[in-house]
Amino acid sequence: MRWAIAIACVLAAVVGVALLAEAQQIDFERLPAGGRPILYIGVVIAWGFAGVGAYAHARRPENHTGALMVLVGAFIALTALQFFDQRLLFSIGIIFDTVCISALVHLLLAFPTGRIDGRWPRYALVAAYTAGCLQVPALLVNECPDCPSGNPMLIEESEVVAAIIGLPQGVLFLFALITTIVVVLHRRQTSTPLQRGGFEPVLLLGAVIITLGLVTVVSNVFSVGPTTALQVAFFATFALLPAAFLLGLVRTRFFRTAAVGRVIERLALDPRGVRDALATELGDPTLDVLYWVDGRYVDRDGHPRTPAGTLTEIEHEGRRVGALVHDPALDSEPDLVREAAAAAALALENQRLEVELRARLEALRASRARLVEAGDAERRRLTRDLHDGAQQRLVALMIELQLAREQFDAQPEAARDLLDSAFANAQEAVGELRDLAAGIHPAVLSQRGLDAALESLASRSAVPVELDSTLDERLPSPVETAAYFVVAEALTNVAKYANATHARVEVRRENGHAVIDIRDDGVGGARVGEGTGLRGLGDRVGALDGALEVQSPRGEGTLVRARIPLRAP
Repeated sequence: MRWAIAIACVLAAVVGVALLAEAQQIDFERLPAGGRPILYIGVVIAWGFAGVGAYAHARRPENHTGALMVLVGAFIALTALQFFDQRLLFSIGIIFDTVCISALVHLLLAFPTGRIDGRWPRYALVAAYTAGCLQVPALLVNECPDCPSGNPMLIEESEVVAAIIGLPQGVLFLFALITTIVVVLHRRQTSTPLQRGGFEPVLLLGAVIITLGLVTVVSNVFSVGPTTALQVAFFATFALLPAAFLLGLVRTRFFRTAAVGRVIERLALDPRGVRDALATELGDPTLDVLYWVDGRYVDRDGHPRTPAGTLTEIEHEGRRVGALVHDPALDSEPDLVREAAAAAALALENQRLEVELRARLEALRASRARLVEAGDAERRRLTRDLHDGAQQRLVALMIELQLAREQFDAQPEAARDLLDSAFANAQEAVGELRDLAAGIHPAVLSQRGLDAALESLASRSAVPVELDSTLDERLPSPVETAAYFVVAEALTNVAKYANATHARVEVRRENGHAVIDIRDDGVGGARVGEGTGLRGLGDRVGALDGALEVQSPRGEGTLVRARIPLRAP
C-alpha cells in the first residue's frame, strides 16, 4: 500500500509539473468549456488530494480514506492529460474524466471509516465505476471533435451505439450521485457530535460537489453542454475538498483534545462519575465501564460480567485496571477512546479498589452459600451412607447375635455359623465407618501429618505421582486439611479426565503461605467454574483467605496451585 501511494503521488506530481511547464504552449481554444483557470485548478486539486491523502494515510494507515484520496488525486492528474496536444494523452485524459468522478463517489461513500457499509452504498459504488468504465467503449464509436488530430481510439463512428452506451452511462451516474448525496446527508444526521465536528466539512462540501456534478451530467445527457461558469464553479469547489479533509483532520484532533480535557474537568469535580463523564464526552449513552478484578471483568457492583460489544482496555502504570464497552461507531476514533480512557485511568483505578472489595464480598457470600450447601449435601450423603451401609450391617449383626443366643443350646453348630457371619458383618461395618471417617478427616493426616497423608494419596493414585515436599515442620491443622483435599481432588481429576501419564505434587512454604502445586501432562482444558470439584476446592481454600489458581491450556497439561496463608483467619 505504501508503494502504491508513493507511485500515485509521484504520478500526480509529474503530471502537474508537466502541465505547468507546458501551460504557455497549450491551445485552450479547442477545449469545450473552461480554459487556463481549469488547468491551474486541476493541478491544485490533484496535488491537494495526493498530499492530504498521503498525510492521512501516514497518520491512520489502517483507515483506507487516505489511500482513496491519493487515488482521486492520481485520477484527476490523469484527467488533466487532455490539455496536451498529443492524441493518446488526450484520450487517456478523456477516459479518466469520468473515472475520477467514480473514485470521488467511492471516497465520499467510504468516509470516514474507509469502508463501504450497507447495501445501497455498495450499489452506488458499482454503478459509479461501471459508468466510469463505459467511457472506453463510448470512445470506440464516438468521434471526438475536440481531440487533436481526431480520436485515436475510434473504430467506427455510430450515433446509435453511442446513444446505447451513453444513456445507461448517464443513468448509472445519476443513480450513483443521487444515492451518494442521500448517504452523505444521512451519515451527517446519524453521526455523534464529535464525529460530526470532524467530517462535517467534508460531507457538506462533498454534497455540493456531487450536486454540481449531477447538474453537469444532466446537462450532458440532454445535450445542453456545461457552461464555462459551471465548469469553473465545479472545479473550484472540487479544489476546496482536500482542504475540507485537512480541516476535518484538524477539527477531529481539536475536538478530541477538548473532549479529553472535559473528561478530566468532570472527574476533578466528581471522581466517582467515570462512566457518566466518558459516556457524555464520547457521545455514547450505551457506554459501560468494567473493572479488572482477580483475572476477570466485573461491573461496579462486583458482579462478574462477560463483555458484549466493542472493548477498549484501560491500563494504569502498565497494569490493566478495566475496560470500556462502547458503540462500534467509536471504532472510527480509536485514539479519542484511548486518550479519554487514559485520562480516566487514575479515577478508574481508585474505583476499581472499591469494586474489588465489593467483588470479594460478593465472592465470599457466594462461597459461603456454596459451603453451606455443600455441608448440607455432605451430611445427607453421610446419613445415606450410614443408613445403607454400616447401619444395615449393625442391624444384621444384632439379628444374627439374637438368633445365635436362641440357638446356642439347641443347635450349637448353627449358632457358631451365625456368630461367624456376625463377626464378618462387624468387620465390614468397621471398614465402612473407617472409610467414612477418612472422607471426613483422614486419620493419617491427624496422626502423622501432611507428608504421610500425601504419600498415602500418591500410592493409591491411578496415575504415577511424584511427590516433592520441602516442609520442615507441620502446618496448622486447617491448612493441612485444605492442602490434603486439594491434592486429593486434583489427583482424582487427573485420573478421570486428564488422560495423563504422570503427575507431580509439590508442597512448600513461600512468603508466609503454604503453596501446593499439582501438575500433570494431560490434555488440559480444565476451568475452575466448570465443575463442582474445583469450585468446591476454591471455596475451601477461600475460606482460609487463600486463592486457587488453575492454568490449563489445551494440550499442555494442567497446573492447580493453592496458596494458603499460614495464619489462616
